[in-house]
Amino acid sequence: MRIGLLFLSIFTCMVFGGFGGEVYSEVRIVNRTGYSLVKLYLAPTSRPSWGRNLLKEGMLLNTESVQVALSPIAKKERYFDVMGVDTDGDRYLQSGLDLSKIPIIVLTFRDFLEPHTEGWDWEEYFEEDENEVVARSG
Repeated sequence: MRIGLLFLSIFTCMVFGGFGGEVYSEVRIVNRTGYSLVKLYLAPTSRPSWGRNLLKEGMLLNTESVQVALSPIAKKERYFDVMGVDTDGDRYLQSGLDLSKIPIIVLTFRDFLEPHTEGWDWEEYFEEDENEVVARSG
């Protein structure tokens, strides 16, 4: 009886992702900063660079959102950082987000960063050749 229940539990966990193998392939990022974003980055926390701007030449207005589909490489990661840059060059950052538990990321004014107090040079982290995510508008 116990062995049957053990196998049933293992099977259920495998089917429904109960062993931490949650499958996520997309995340929605919502702009609630109060400003229009001209750059948006999403990268695994373990990566040293942000990759390409997900908005390309576009803009994400306040209250709008964008659906981001993760590449196969990025799907192997669990924790991500997201950063938006508004029309004035101000940055909004959230770090260490567990995408297996958070299907929607909401950037707000509370995520505002002041570069001079953070102590790191922004530009060295932008526009690397690697692109870990692929954006789809929506």
